[in-house]
Amino acid sequence: MKDLTYIERARFLVAVRDMGEGNEIPEACFQLTVESESEVTAPWAQSDPFAAERYLAARGATPKAAAANAAEFEISMRALYALATGERAQSFQDLADWIDKTVDGAP
Repeated sequence: MKDLTYIERARFLVAVRDMGEGNEIPEACFQLTVESESEVTAPWAQSDPFAAERYLAARGATPKAAAANAAEFEISMRALYALATGERAQSFQDLADWIDKTVDGAP
């Protein structure tokens, strides 16, 4: 049997959205988006490959922690940004601005 595409999986999640328990469907949507984002190189990967690392360090992470967590942080934030805005971030600054406004600035 052939694996489902991202689109097919997304359509399935839409079809069963009312059947999940708790955060089961939103979590599955997030994980699907993380998978999709992880297969696409960030537009800033060549020009600013350490953007996430610097961002985490500026927010208080030790250099070791920033280096260890930068990749997962970036992919997760790219996924959240895509889910929230309906489009992919075109720069790391897009992510930083979105975090500042939506996450840090949330009431």
